[in-house]
Amino acid sequence: MAHHGLHRRSDRRCDAHSAVSGLRQDCNYSHRQRSVLKLAPSCLCGDYGNLKRSVHSEEMGQHVSWGFSNLAKTSDLSTGPTSILGLLTAEIVHDLSEEDFDITKIATSVSLFVGVYSLIIGLFGLGFLLDYVSFPVLTGFISAAALVIAFGQVGSLVGLSNVPSGVFNVIGDVLKRLPDWDGPTCGVGLGTLIILIGLEKVGKKWGKRHFAIKLLANSRAVIVLVIFTLISYLVNRGRDKADYAWKVSQVSTHGIARPHVPESSLVAKVATRAVAPLVASTLEHLAVGKAFGRKNNYQIDQSQELNYLGVVNIANSFFSTMPVGGAMSRTAVASECGVKSPLNGLFTAGFILLTLYVLSPALYWLPSTTLSAIIIMAVVHLFGPLSLFYRFWRISFADFVASMISFWVTIFVSAEIGIGVAVAWSVAWTMLRSTFVKPVIHSSSNEITTSIPQPITRITASGPRRGSAPATGTQTENTGISIPGDTIVVDFNDAVFFPNAERAKNTTLTAIKLVYPRVESSLSQDDRDRHWSVAAEKRLERLRAQKQVRLKETPLAVVVWDFTMVPFIDTSGILTLKELKDEIRVHSGKSVQIRMVGMSDKVRNRFWRAKWNLVDLEEWREEDADLVYPSMESAIWDRDSESGADASSEKKG
Repeated sequence: MAHHGLHRRSDRRCDAHSAVSGLRQDCNYSHRQRSVLKLAPSCLCGDYGNLKRSVHSEEMGQHVSWGFSNLAKTSDLSTGPTSILGLLTAEIVHDLSEEDFDITKIATSVSLFVGVYSLIIGLFGLGFLLDYVSFPVLTGFISAAALVIAFGQVGSLVGLSNVPSGVFNVIGDVLKRLPDWDGPTCGVGLGTLIILIGLEKVGKKWGKRHFAIKLLANSRAVIVLVIFTLISYLVNRGRDKADYAWKVSQVSTHGIARPHVPESSLVAKVATRAVAPLVASTLEHLAVGKAFGRKNNYQIDQSQELNYLGVVNIANSFFSTMPVGGAMSRTAVASECGVKSPLNGLFTAGFILLTLYVLSPALYWLPSTTLSAIIIMAVVHLFGPLSLFYRFWRISFADFVASMISFWVTIFVSAEIGIGVAVAWSVAWTMLRSTFVKPVIHSSSNEITTSIPQPITRITASGPRRGSAPATGTQTENTGISIPGDTIVVDFNDAVFFPNAERAKNTTLTAIKLVYPRVESSLSQDDRDRHWSVAAEKRLERLRAQKQVRLKETPLAVVVWDFTMVPFIDTSGILTLKELKDEIRVHSGKSVQIRMVGMSDKVRNRFWRAKWNLVDLEEWREEDADLVYPSMESAIWDRDSESGADASSEKKG
């Protein structure tokens, strides 16, 4: 009974937390939805009321799928319209509205495709595709989008209309029309900015010590919304619309839009354009979920979150809505209120209904300049600080270039092209890096180590150890393994596949020919009659002079291929290694052994499918088989297998 009572008290506490969260999220949603609406281009003002109604319906459409969200998403994560999605949707609306499509239907179609794509990615476990959008690319993309959003509000902030799109076009037009700035509008906008900045500073300084101050600072957008709506009502009531002191939002709601099927004629138009909102919504949704999962000590299921995002956007599309994703501000409210389950969504829906039918008429008087100031202050924090871009420069120039491509292409072209070009650059750079990967060569002479210089503690280059026992397992990591003079180790430090296979072969052959003499007995009569490349011999002589290397007296006997760092090998890689094996034996004799170590099951299976005869050290091998050793030390120092191979050859003879 005591346990049952505790459980009931716990449930009541969860219900209370959910109710408080629902009320606070209603306030957050009320000003956020109007902020998102402002992102619609000014040229669409004739149909602006329809878009308002569609976004008012969005929250209810979202909660139609609440039952699905119970099974799929975390308790903290809360979805809704976001600034980034507002910008990307507004761009699509702006372009397609010129073809006489209804703006509400355009936004609805975008929501449908974002939902369908998200659901496909979630159901088929394709979330790894989002990993191709790196953090620098995402930072540049979001920073550019934030700038576009902020500068898109400057005209409304100072009372100008017909301001062109584009960051630099806005700057030039607004400065050129400086005498046309409206004084009262500028005053209200500047006052809104001052209050927002002041409350933010106060919250940062004293919010941690006083809950009331923290609450006041977190609610600053709602506070200025109420203050300036009241001022606007007192100043403009009784006036004709043409005589208002400043432009007002003129919100006029007519309830929730009836469900309807998205227009089929927009399918082909929106299918490709919805990719940018998809990337933005999924990445932001997962990032917010992971952030609050770390904060509250739980782990999200990426596939379930994508399934939820797909279901909620598909359901929303039947209620004339724009796409939604994980909203940082609403999720923060839910987390701070101690929400323990998705039940808070029902409370939020109830308060939203109250707002739509009772409180929204009061927001008719909300100054447009106040809303623009709220948007500017909301998105200014999305811009990545310059120090972050400098850090990209310091850490990786390629990442810096990727962030700059994403940033500038988004500014000058479009969001989807910006993120697409930046991802293409990242993929191309990754392929280029793989192309120029070379194996590290180790032998008994330090001077022959070629390719990328790096410290290898596992293998230490040293002279031949004649008359001494091989190194034992008691050696420390710093001591490493000594290499005899007749042995060379080829350390493949990445996948061996078509971009880098030929380079790996050439690097290995050059290292061998540089120090090991050619064994004439390995040549057939046809080989002796061949005209050898004089240029290649001269190049080797120049390299020997540069590196001060002399030919060894000891012929090459063993070549060890280290596959420890090779996760993958393709057909080109195996065929190239086969050529490498043949060319090594042409140069150093057919008695040279190719030994392999550190092969994973996946890599060895590829060799087996290519009919490459591999056997383990303990197994009896045929004459043409290559040995796979359990450790580097045994691969370097084993000499018993050589006599075994000779015995096998004699037996066959």
